[in-house]
Amino acid sequence: MIRLREVSVTYRRNLVEALKNITTVIPRDTVSCVMGPNASGKTTMLKAIAQLIDYQGMIEINGKNARKMVKTLRRILSYVSTVEVRDLLGVTVLDLLIYSRYPVSEKFLTSMKDLEESLKTAESLGIKHLLRRKVNELSSGELQKVLLASALVRSPEILLLDEPESHLDMHSKIWLSRFLKNISNKVTVVLSTHDPYFASLTCDHLILLSRGRLVFSGPREQLFQNPRVLEEVYDTLFTTVKIGDYAVLIPLPSKP
Repeated sequence: MIRLREVSVTYRRNLVEALKNITTVIPRDTVSCVMGPNASGKTTMLKAIAQLIDYQGMIEINGKNARKMVKTLRRILSYVSTVEVRDLLGVTVLDLLIYSRYPVSEKFLTSMKDLEESLKTAESLGIKHLLRRKVNELSSGELQKVLLASALVRSPEILLLDEPESHLDMHSKIWLSRFLKNISNKVTVVLSTHDPYFASLTCDHLILLSRGRLVFSGPREQLFQNPRVLEEVYDTLFTTVKIGDYAVLIPLPSKP
């Protein structure tokens, strides 16, 4: 379980308060979505949980102060961002997977086990044919699968994904949604998204942010029962449509 207590983040360069006194709980073994429009603080929250930026307040992971478990987090937590991986010019997919196992490698040296786990993970995600390709040459759909592989190759307990559905076509979004739900019984998945439809399709637990403030945190069904909250945050009308066992949010044209 991940617990945030009065967490605030201020970027010193422009004195912008990206998060403002956030207090919430993210349950274990679920898919949780940090949702909100652009510039609402979604990425900032993920980076704070991953201990990649400074923050005020307290973040606890499994009951422990996250600030005091940075080395442990390198083994049990994976954070992936499309933007950051795109910067790995010239790196092959296989190199990226092997490199991603560094925090759990014995004596921090590449071993046969690292290679075997990389190949096993690539096969499970159907990307073995991409292993010799360079990361910056991949399509958006291919890159997303490679990102997941790089995060999962060290068998993390917590998986943080920054807007993983961005730039994906509908088929790839549905594949990603199903994949994340399938692994959530073994991994606590926390992702950021600005897309309420993808969140409603994928997530069990929702955290809604607006301009750095917490608007809602709880089960998805609870938020869907009152779409007015979403409409105020997104300035868009929504309706809930039930398709089989799923209830998904659909945006509607705004009133004139």
